[in-house]
Amino acid sequence: MLVVHANNKEYGRGARGGVESNRRDFDFSAADYVAMRDSGRPYAAARNRLLPLPRPTYTEFANRARRARMLDRLDFLYVAPDAPQPPAASGREGVDFAAYERVVWAGVSFRRFAKLWTPERHCFFRREFRRRVAAVLLAAARQRATSGGGGSGACCGLGSLPEDCMNSIIAFSATPSDSIISGYDSLETIRSGALHLFLPAPGSSGIREALFDAVFGL
Repeated sequence: MLVVHANNKEYGRGARGGVESNRRDFDFSAADYVAMRDSGRPYAAARNRLLPLPRPTYTEFANRARRARMLDRLDFLYVAPDAPQPPAASGREGVDFAAYERVVWAGVSFRRFAKLWTPERHCFFRREFRRRVAAVLLAAARQRATSGGGGSGACCGLGSLPEDCMNSIIAFSATPSDSIISGYDSLETIRSGALHLFLPAPGSSGIREALFDAVFGL
């Protein structure tokens, strides 16, 4: 499981702002932590030197992972709260989201990403929009097949577009009303098997407790 968080505070020796925690004597420097945090790559909870910290993003998920006996399968990934877009899902600089059973975007600040259509977040859009996407993709696939893989018939049609260009066009065609915002924080969404879950930050609310327990199958 991958937990995407937006905690941009520094920890360790020399941290700006003098962040306090229940581990007052850090054995690592703030520079080392920032380098790990800002690497753009997931880092393992089991080897995270910050644990245990009184930060919900870390401790709540780590405690649940321990109870579910899967701490060794829990990773964290930092994304800045004001990031204009989520990290790429593939490529040299991207994150391999497909390598995880679940990707949990923890925090209200990430809900704006849920409105951006990608193949991974297709399940979070309304049925009517999903049907339109399917029609476009099927039309492109049919054109590629009938053109023999790049003949003159595909030079100016859907079949000639690269996959990333096609995905961008689909994303731009989505309106705010096409996404199912109300469905992100529900047990039904969690139990649906969706890869990407956009959930509120963990807290004392009973509903939130149930949501985060359900993510771990508790």
